[in-house]
Amino acid sequence: MPDSQMHAQLVRELKVVRRAGLHRLRDHLDELPTLCGLAERTLGAATADRVETVLREAWRQKAEGAQGTAIGLLLGLEQGRRGANPRVLREVAAKRLGYHSVDTFRKKPEEYAFAAFADTIESWVIDFENAPVRQDDRIETAIRAIENLNAREYGLLIQRLRERYQWFNTEPGSTEFTK
Repeated sequence: MPDSQMHAQLVRELKVVRRAGLHRLRDHLDELPTLCGLAERTLGAATADRVETVLREAWRQKAEGAQGTAIGLLLGLEQGRRGANPRVLREVAAKRLGYHSVDTFRKKPEEYAFAAFADTIESWVIDFENAPVRQDDRIETAIRAIENLNAREYGLLIQRLRERYQWFNTEPGSTEFTK
């Protein structure tokens, strides 16, 4: 997806998040294909929790100024605001940023905040993907993959490990190594 299309899609999806609230992301994942794709690309899964993590990490690490404050409030990312009513969050954001009318805030400043945060998310994803990989990150990634296996897949994994590494006894509680 070209950058301008992705940016526009992110802005639309951020508005869905604002309207639905973080606590209802699970019910709206089908409306968030770009955010889900970024969550899968960076955190390994397109779940509501991972989408929320992308939003929180991008906001925590990179959002700043009036737009960062506005997004923190509008999306419920600020501590204690996760399940608040979207109307109330908009009112608080308008008041905190010094707007006398919620309608005045809603027309342009809110739109600017969404556009700026879409840029912030894209920047966070690039930084995340370009960060050097530590050895323990590879292990953590493998553990997360194993945790996502169902019982049948887990059994097949153990079987393959036993076949490949016959010298290692994988029975629980055993400390013997066999050749």
